[in-house]
Amino acid sequence: MNLVARSHRFLIAGGMLALSACAAAPPAPTAALQAADIAIANADKDGATDYAPLEMRSAHEKIAAARESAAQPDDERVMQSRRLADEARADADLASAKAHLAKADAVNQELQKNSDTLRQEIQRGSGG
Repeated sequence: MNLVARSHRFLIAGGMLALSACAAAPPAPTAALQAADIAIANADKDGATDYAPLEMRSAHEKIAAARESAAQPDDERVMQSRRLADEARADADLASAKAHLAKADAVNQELQKNSDTLRQEIQRGSGG
């Protein structure tokens, strides 16, 4: 076999390999699902269900839908699963942030109340 024929076979084999790599199904969205699960667990731990129930419900619904989509071998469903998992993580992060904000606001209000009480006590003590 001459060099030109070997080159052509090598190029054809390389092209077929490249095409098969492009046609391969996208990888399962395992990392996205795990990240969403972690974000939801952290939000639950932060008490986000009490402070941001809509966002938490949305996160739980989206992660369930993401798992269902991930079970399908269809490329489009795998991509949908990744998107839903990312949205679930974002919803859980938002819920967690709202919980932190609500808790900080409660602490701030308590400090303000204590400050007002102290100010009143000082004014009474000074006769003012």
